[in-house]
Amino acid sequence: MFDAFQNRADDKEAEFIQLYAKLAQTLAVSGVVGQNPSALLSIQIPGIVVPVGLDPQDPETEYYISNLLNIAVECNYVATPKAGLTSDVYKLILDGKELPLIELSPQEKEKLREAERYLFEGDRITPAYQAYIDYAEKFYAAQDTFFACEATHENGGPEVPAEVRERYRQAEGEWRSQGNKEQVETALATIRQLQGREPYAYWQALADRFAASTMRLPNGSQFQRVDSIPRYKEWFRDELWSPFSFDEKDYERQRRSGGPGMRGRCRCCADCGGSIGWTPDRGLGGLEAASDGAWRDESNILAVGPCAGLSAERGPLASVAAGQMKLKCSIKRITILRPWMDVSVFHSRLWKWSPQSIGRGIVISTGGSVAGNRIATGVLPVLPTTALLAKDVELITTSSDVAEWFRAGLSAGRRLRYGPFLVDDIRPPSSDEKKNAPAAAGVITGSPQLFGYISTIFDQCPNPDMTLPWPS
Repeated sequence: MFDAFQNRADDKEAEFIQLYAKLAQTLAVSGVVGQNPSALLSIQIPGIVVPVGLDPQDPETEYYISNLLNIAVECNYVATPKAGLTSDVYKLILDGKELPLIELSPQEKEKLREAERYLFEGDRITPAYQAYIDYAEKFYAAQDTFFACEATHENGGPEVPAEVRERYRQAEGEWRSQGNKEQVETALATIRQLQGREPYAYWQALADRFAASTMRLPNGSQFQRVDSIPRYKEWFRDELWSPFSFDEKDYERQRRSGGPGMRGRCRCCADCGGSIGWTPDRGLGGLEAASDGAWRDESNILAVGPCAGLSAERGPLASVAAGQMKLKCSIKRITILRPWMDVSVFHSRLWKWSPQSIGRGIVISTGGSVAGNRIATGVLPVLPTTALLAKDVELITTSSDVAEWFRAGLSAGRRLRYGPFLVDDIRPPSSDEKKNAPAAAGVITGSPQLFGYISTIFDQCPNPDMTLPWPS
């Protein structure tokens, strides 16, 4: 599965899978030994163009961003939306759980309070926790840049620049020395271990948090506020972007990722959705239906979207694999913050469905892993934790036929994509681009867009500890 990918011209998904594999290696989510087997990269086909310059204080902007980041998806390497939202499943648990008859000892209570005091001051995080977050951002940006350069070098490209390697080493050290990495993660682990063992106070606090984060628009629409690091107004600033490229050498030599073996499809929404009152047409955050045919088919590396009665079509067979194109862009991680959620709920063995709950019998997740391609199923098998942005998307082609296909499609008002990346303009190559690629026939560009998610695959949930005393 992880061997070099060569001589696979007969594999119609080959180019997308190789593009996916390099993105996964760049983002450290390839499913190989040493990486988190519960981390799954899901690529959004097509990408979602994100408007620049929205007013972050406008409730409509909050609604848009919250729905964009509140999606529930399948355990699939291609982002596949489920019927409900993440908040729907979480609220189902809040309303339908039954709790064990346990409590903390005085010593455990003090240990928990100490960890909470280290991380939180009232409703705000402490300076120590803020430093952890700030240095983590810098570390992951440096790591993405380093791993992208390393993958390019492994595939026959230039050496990793010394300054990129040094910045990665420096960012890792700063996160530990100035970002309180060990102390914060120890405090978080203590809270995860103990908080749920004070069940009634803990779950009441969760219910209060959920209610406090429920917003209402003037038209009556309700939504759960979702925030991010960095916040929307900082998404498009120049900091923390990492360069990414994909060319013929990458296609030929990139090691495969375990992700494409994760091809989960919804087997539960038709049954479970109705029983918990989900509304499938509610706020899919820009994800398009999986029935868009060629437009969403990953085997079509180039595709044109449906428009005014015209069906979606695959594009020309020209490709990076044939040396006719090269992709360049910058990518950025957007950490998803759900102020109404404690993700420990999905890992906790300290709750089960109440006999009176409408959720009784519903499986949140069966558990799974990228290692071994164990696909999780359930109403919420994975939780998106990071959204992925791209900007400065450029596709340089040496094929005049491909350039003309893009030109004709864009002139006709059609939507076009390469892999997950939507494009919206074509221009002649500049003199500098001609120097680097003398045969360049056109440069196709795209607007800033969300092109995927990194998710955590949940273990079995619910999975109550039946050795504890329970009311029923």
